[in-house]
Amino acid sequence: MLTQAYPYPFAGRPLPCLVGGELVSHGRTFENISPVNGAVLATVTEADAALVDRAVRAARAALRGPWGRLSTAERCNLLRKVAERIEQRFDEFVSAEIADTGKTLEQARSLDIPRGAANFRAYADLATARGSECFEMATPDGRGALNYSVHKPVGVVAVIAPWNMPFLLMTWKVAPALACGNAVVAKPSEETPSSAALLAEVMQEVGVPPGVFNLVHGFGPGSAGEALVSHPDVNAIAFTGESATGAAIMRSAADSVKALSFELGGKNAAL
Repeated sequence: MLTQAYPYPFAGRPLPCLVGGELVSHGRTFENISPVNGAVLATVTEADAALVDRAVRAARAALRGPWGRLSTAERCNLLRKVAERIEQRFDEFVSAEIADTGKTLEQARSLDIPRGAANFRAYADLATARGSECFEMATPDGRGALNYSVHKPVGVVAVIAPWNMPFLLMTWKVAPALACGNAVVAKPSEETPSSAALLAEVMQEVGVPPGVFNLVHGFGPGSAGEALVSHPDVNAIAFTGESATGAAIMRSAADSVKALSFELGGKNAAL
């Protein structure tokens, strides 16, 4: 049977948040419900505004710590280790994804999890191969000037992923953010938290410094999502989800002029 070959990886234990390298599993919780049969898969730690604030502060501290002093090559070597570890724990990620989403084993094995691992490897390769622009410019004094670009991290990036392809779309945002030297606070959909919780374990296993990848679980308004996108020390937000939520995030981000990357819904709806 499928459940025997691919047991749910968090059976009998709660899904924690990861904040500053610490697994947090106390406080308010909610249930992770199977979309297949309505069974309770696990309890999930819900991050409140105070825990989200701790996560953002941990991310900011990581930028000033060892992570911020790593070279691009050193950062990207860590991301390649993340990809390798995902592949080593492949069946666990498959189990988490099919349990949370109800999607087929074939799709999870052939697309979602392989692409998630590939995202870390691909963006590591892109970051190490990219160059800087440089060009000469005439000046009024006739001496000329040399213009060049310098790549610097944006800072703390909030990543919010949807329920339909939770691992693939989470890694599609987390991998480039980390490859460019940012620190991340990620929030998966409350309906599909399991593969993100496994990713948090992988980050710790391969030695990603504390605070570089933080994970908070919860909902939108009045919960972790609202606290994260409205936090004044978040510099950028990467979000995939419905258009109404995107509009609300834009309003929340306007006061501090956060950088935004959105993939919004409303296309290819089906009954």
